[in-house]
Amino acid sequence: MSGCSQQNQPLTDCTLWLTRPAAQVQQLQLQLEQLGARVRCLPMLLIEPVPLTGASKLRILDLDRYDLVFYVSSNAAVLGLEAIFSYWPQYPSHLLNFAVGPGTAAVLESFGLDVSYPTERMSSEAMLALPQLQAIQGKKALIVRGIGGREILAESLQERGVSVDYAELYQRKRPEYDATMLQQLFQQEKPQAVVVSSAESLDNLRHFCATATLWQALPLFVSSERLAGHAHQLGNGRAIVMAGASDNAIISGLLASLTPAPAGHTQRQ
Repeated sequence: MSGCSQQNQPLTDCTLWLTRPAAQVQQLQLQLEQLGARVRCLPMLLIEPVPLTGASKLRILDLDRYDLVFYVSSNAAVLGLEAIFSYWPQYPSHLLNFAVGPGTAAVLESFGLDVSYPTERMSSEAMLALPQLQAIQGKKALIVRGIGGREILAESLQERGVSVDYAELYQRKRPEYDATMLQQLFQQEKPQAVVVSSAESLDNLRHFCATATLWQALPLFVSSERLAGHAHQLGNGRAIVMAGASDNAIISGLLASLTPAPAGHTQRQ
């Protein structure tokens, strides 16, 4: 796959669509623009905090009764720590903290907290493979997340003998765009890459494609094999799988696919 010029800025002449929520995209956009890319931010998820009430509030108040705390996104980390420190002057020191990836971990580390996280893949499956989670029978875990979502983390922990609760602090919503917006943007300037890092964003992107032809034409760059499979189920079988959803993984994946291979090397498709 190609279509971009390799100059001093290797992504010059590349048009990229980023679909992350607005609060999570600024740094990635800046780095890509410094590499010469034309970046259009098209958030395919809105993140809305929900009032801290009911079971979620009780679980934050009972935080010291848990052994393990899991933060499944940077939104979960930001909102979770905000809720925790509104009730806890000091974070309980005995807790073992886990994050889904380096971006989420960085939020916890900015508060001086120790956290374990997978470095090669950002996913619940990769987090579950951490050595600290292989002998945890009888522990109590709190998963900080949005309303709904995948259940694989809780189910796998329960299979390992862990008691699991949720603190659900936000909801994900589909944004409101004009039905023909993506078609118009695509006709004005076709993107070389459309970066997607969640199944819900992928679903919403498909929703806003006015035609199957447009959807099938989008050059998707996704953060996991699971998302590539989901894209294929939705009718787009051309998704390129990056090494993960971190800024570095996205940038590396784009550079590998959109810039000419060095002489003597075959470009990976």
